[in-house]
Amino acid sequence: MVSSHRSEIREKCGVVGVWTADTYAPYIARRALAALQHRGQESAGLSVLSPNEKINTFKGMGLVPHVLTESILKKLGLGHTAIAQNRYATFGKSQTANAQPITITQGKFQLSLGHNGNIPNVTNIKHHLSTKNSALGDTELVTLFIHKERKNYDTWEETLINTLPQVHGAYCLIMLTNDGSLFGMRDPFGIRPLCLGQFQNGWIIASESAALDAIGADFVREIKPGEIIKISKTGKLISYFFGEPKRQKFCMFECIYFTRPDSFINGIRIRAGREASGRLLAKRMKQKGIKPDVVVPTFDSGYPASKGVAQELGIPMVDAITTSHYVGRTFIQPGQSNRIIAVNGKHNIIPDEVIGKKIVIVDDSAVRLTTSTMLARRFKEAGAKKIYMAFASPPVVNQCDLGIDMRAKKELPAAQFEKESFDVIEKKVAQYINADEVVYLPIEETAKAFDGSPKDFYYTPFGGPHPIRGPQEVFRKRKTKLVGKPKICIFFSGKGTYVQDIIEGIEDTTIDAEIVSFVSNIKDAYGITRAKKYKIPTEIMEYKSKLSDKIERKKYEEQLIAHVQQIQPDMIILSGWQMILGDTFLKAMKELQIPVINHHPALLTNNDQNEVRTSRGIIPVLRGAHVGKDAYDNHFLVTGVSVHQVLPGDGFDIGPVIMKSEVVIRKEETFDSVKERMDAAEHLLLPTAIKRILHVLQHNIDVSQGDFPW
Repeated sequence: MVSSHRSEIREKCGVVGVWTADTYAPYIARRALAALQHRGQESAGLSVLSPNEKINTFKGMGLVPHVLTESILKKLGLGHTAIAQNRYATFGKSQTANAQPITITQGKFQLSLGHNGNIPNVTNIKHHLSTKNSALGDTELVTLFIHKERKNYDTWEETLINTLPQVHGAYCLIMLTNDGSLFGMRDPFGIRPLCLGQFQNGWIIASESAALDAIGADFVREIKPGEIIKISKTGKLISYFFGEPKRQKFCMFECIYFTRPDSFINGIRIRAGREASGRLLAKRMKQKGIKPDVVVPTFDSGYPASKGVAQELGIPMVDAITTSHYVGRTFIQPGQSNRIIAVNGKHNIIPDEVIGKKIVIVDDSAVRLTTSTMLARRFKEAGAKKIYMAFASPPVVNQCDLGIDMRAKKELPAAQFEKESFDVIEKKVAQYINADEVVYLPIEETAKAFDGSPKDFYYTPFGGPHPIRGPQEVFRKRKTKLVGKPKICIFFSGKGTYVQDIIEGIEDTTIDAEIVSFVSNIKDAYGITRAKKYKIPTEIMEYKSKLSDKIERKKYEEQLIAHVQQIQPDMIILSGWQMILGDTFLKAMKELQIPVINHHPALLTNNDQNEVRTSRGIIPVLRGAHVGKDAYDNHFLVTGVSVHQVLPGDGFDIGPVIMKSEVVIRKEETFDSVKERMDAAEHLLLPTAIKRILHVLQHNIDVSQGDFPW
């Protein structure tokens, strides 16, 4: 859990949405929300859909168990669907009136909404609402905006698709409507975390996977940036995509501090990333010639990075700081002088193992440097020979307006040195806090610890560009603009089972495309019958030579190319296509700017790595046929499904992963049972991934080269 030491910054909020086939959604939501208590401790609230299709809401100031008591839950009543939120104020005062969820009823439409993040500029929303009321917070404005726009559209999802692109900021929204629909939504930059889980009787959407663990739910996948997930009153799940496609800019502070270390986000266990940042920090210390005797972790949040430092330097880690968890959160104290008094009264320094030693105090970050200054002074008083302060992130030089309570640049001491070189900043901060030396971790190394590069993160507080107000990344454009509906060509060799999902999605208009051709390399494949039923043009192109015959293979691929050139699709989907496509075909598709998509019943990586991280640990990447049985026979704890691009030169079952979802393999479970759930996951994921691809293509972006940041 995140430390309670932080005198400098506040976390944001936690959101939860639950649908269950039974009627205990309120109790499940409360338990999940309690696991997100670190994200907000000012207020908590819960909304429940009653059997008579009315939303009942209760919210109050305080911690989850103190606000959402048993008596309150009894008054709210049972229900299949519930949402919950806990909060720290980043916009609007800390008072019950601003607690969430916010519920609005007018006419036949009722909605309840919870928000994690911040909308820094609400002028646009106020204009739509024709209001200048400064007392309205960003969440209330967004709720009013969505409710006002509902009358202009046929459905809630259509309302959201058209309304959310006009909301500019960092947001994860959970929404409950009185028709029994549950929605989870994430802004196009994906700045704040949001994930999907599944349990025996239902679904859960939550800020972090730790909330899923608290109710015994399985992690399924991250909700993608710009994605709207709808769970209907019958438990059917369907996704939509909105807004201008963006490269994800996940908040770096989520990685280094806010998120619980046991949460699994962006394909990495947060604790593992923090430990990796510590190892990188230690390497920088070596480069600077710093040789401490012991490592002192700064409270709970500094432990993972401290562990990494100790491992890399080969020195012991000692618990020389004891924190009283009864003093209260020091950042709530008004004024800097009161914060300092509170910090001094909250932490006790134990001198036994530091007297006469060179110590390195490791923290995840430093914002106002209040705690760092206090620790440097008190450890010197305790008899430490030298004090090195090491931070597993860069200097904080800018305020944040996207969900962290860090608004005044003048309150950030390192900001006065931001134009200096990195080494100079370290020296001047060391003087400021009266430490012998200070070491920061550069942004490139911090991002590397969490399996990314700076361009993948929101790091404005560390001197990076602002994702909304800064320059926007321009993606490669298609040579020809899409005209009308995107055209899909499907290659198959068997039953075309998953093709049925695409056909049905097109028929019910949830997939905005048309299938212009089926191609089969097997003349009697059952999928041909399926194609005839729906009057879809089908081309049977058998390959009768040996697979090792390169000349014949090339001729065959040239026939495929000629067919593609004739029908001019915008996308090719390989669905049970039992023949490896060679570079002759794939290079031609790149030149034609036609992405080739495959779905695979295992978890893949973006490259040729042989291992993949999952919510149940690291497992081997399985490629080829029968991978589901291989996962079961080798006693994997988890397997999954992936949708990925196929590119020339990449090899078999290798290529940029567009989407993937996990499937847990339970103890004593039969393979038939596992396969049934694998099939269900694939039936759900493939149409969703196709909609995501189509959404990008409809913005005239060329994804065929394999460099689009899915």
